[in-house]
Amino acid sequence: MARQKRVPCPETEALSEKLGQTILRLRKVDKMSLGDLSDLSGVAKSMISQIEKNETNPTLATLSRLSQALGTSVEAMMSNAPNESALVQHAKPQDIPRLQSKDGLCELRIIGSLDTVQFVQWYDFKAQPEGVLESSPHPIGSIENLTVLAGTLEVSVGSETWSAPAGETLRYRADRPHQIRNIGDTPAHATMVNILAHNVRSR
Repeated sequence: MARQKRVPCPETEALSEKLGQTILRLRKVDKMSLGDLSDLSGVAKSMISQIEKNETNPTLATLSRLSQALGTSVEAMMSNAPNESALVQHAKPQDIPRLQSKDGLCELRIIGSLDTVQFVQWYDFKAQPEGVLESSPHPIGSIENLTVLAGTLEVSVGSETWSAPAGETLRYRADRPHQIRNIGDTPAHATMVNILAHNVRSR
């Protein structure tokens, strides 16, 4: 019986080509040679070269090793098309989680991505006069960045206290109990970013 000729699927061919281009681009961005990526991933140089040139269809296990070596995920590599929209998310007011302080005078809107809360937490903060937001310690090495947009806020960490009016920013260790207080006579507004990476250290 005659052997049937393989008929390429346009969608599969396009995906393989895009995947190869993405791996090549990420490797170049990281300034890695084929040998470097091979050493990091455990995938043979010849195989990586064939993938980049769209000369082979890699297995999921191979893609997983390559994605880890490139600091990304298989899903990200396969969806990273040049013609893909640059918009990652359009969050509307009803989509933004809201938290309140114990006294009910402070509100936190979580405007950062929930996908990265283990690394970075980004909040929109509002406090009525005399409102106090008390926070438990974040992981060791965490730094909190508070930029006051309106009013005057006071930050206390242990026995230390600092205040900042609109336009100023306070950066402080957040790996211990801390609190933010509105010490003004008008509502206060600020943006707050917590850097939770364990490798952050004060100088």
